[in-house]
Amino acid sequence: MSTPTYQSEYDVIVIGGGVLGAFHAYFAMRQGLKTLLIERNVFPQQASVRNFGLIIPSAMPAGRWRDRAIASCEIYSELCEFLDVPLQRTGTQYLAHTAAEAEFLKQMAVACEDSLCPAEYYSTEETIRSSCCLNPEFCQGSLFFPHDLQLDPDQFFRALINWITCTSDCDYLPNTTAISVESQESLACIRTSSGRTFQARHTFVCSGADLQTLFPEIYASGNLQYCKLQMLKLSNPENRTLGTSIASPIAITRYPAFLNAQSLQGVSLPAPDPVLQEQGIQIWMTQNQNNEFILGDSHAYSSDAPTEFLSAEVESHIINYARKMFVKLEFEVIDRWCGIYTEAQSAGLFQQTLDDRIHLITGIGGKGMTTGPGLARENIRQLSLIQSRP
Repeated sequence: MSTPTYQSEYDVIVIGGGVLGAFHAYFAMRQGLKTLLIERNVFPQQASVRNFGLIIPSAMPAGRWRDRAIASCEIYSELCEFLDVPLQRTGTQYLAHTAAEAEFLKQMAVACEDSLCPAEYYSTEETIRSSCCLNPEFCQGSLFFPHDLQLDPDQFFRALINWITCTSDCDYLPNTTAISVESQESLACIRTSSGRTFQARHTFVCSGADLQTLFPEIYASGNLQYCKLQMLKLSNPENRTLGTSIASPIAITRYPAFLNAQSLQGVSLPAPDPVLQEQGIQIWMTQNQNNEFILGDSHAYSSDAPTEFLSAEVESHIINYARKMFVKLEFEVIDRWCGIYTEAQSAGLFQQTLDDRIHLITGIGGKGMTTGPGLARENIRQLSLIQSRP
């Protein structure tokens, strides 16, 4: 990565290189705005790269969030082809464990027939045939969404940021912490821990789970909470192929798309086991480019910033539930990690603009990979419209 010569003034400065920050910088650059992206590490290291890499419109409720998810699929498809990063149309298979869950998914498939996010119901036999190692005694059917996508988030953001670094309209400043952002006349002034000062007509603060360095008082009043997730990587000595991303029945009791569908059908599916519910465990199994299995995850919510310590108890619950879903799999854990993000408890997103030029954006929760690109494009387009007004 070559070292650019930094200007003192930009059209747009973005703080934070995760999914929200990287895409706000990308779309600002695409609009012809001279842009600077500031990241505290060499590349982003938190929740934006510590996830399954799933882009799942299937989980989003119809309306604004699903529209953003579908737009994000198009954006990822275009960029992955350009950056030569693998993008898999693996689809998502949501499993049913009871007859009531199976009937609910069957009715949901009918409702999805003419939507932009179509789905196909699979019987028990079709479900078992569709993917390796599913337990016939567990599965009572499934709902398959063929348009959901998957990529390697760490590989993607490294490729995107490396490319941004080589363009003429966006500079990248890694290993740098922005310690203050203040309005000065018609500009925002950004000061870094290294003593550098930059100015911009607009600044987007996308600092993820860091709610302490910049604007802590505003975030403290913003109804934000932290969420810590825990995930595992499993060996695959027999080189089995999963074929699709698989979600446990717990997912259909958590995701907004399924909760809305339950309301429309007039049904209420039972909540998961209280222990699993308390730890926010919802089981996903995916497969990476090395044919290893990625298993997770848990959701521990708190008002205080959590540590990165891992829980053996949580790991045990995840594995034990996965053993019910799958047979003939080797559950040898070869890696484990956590990710931390923030979530706006009521709105699902925290956005606030200060002095018409400092834009705070965080709290998107676990839907950042799925909807972040579409949201960033909206924000930059809106910025361009404002600037073009006489």
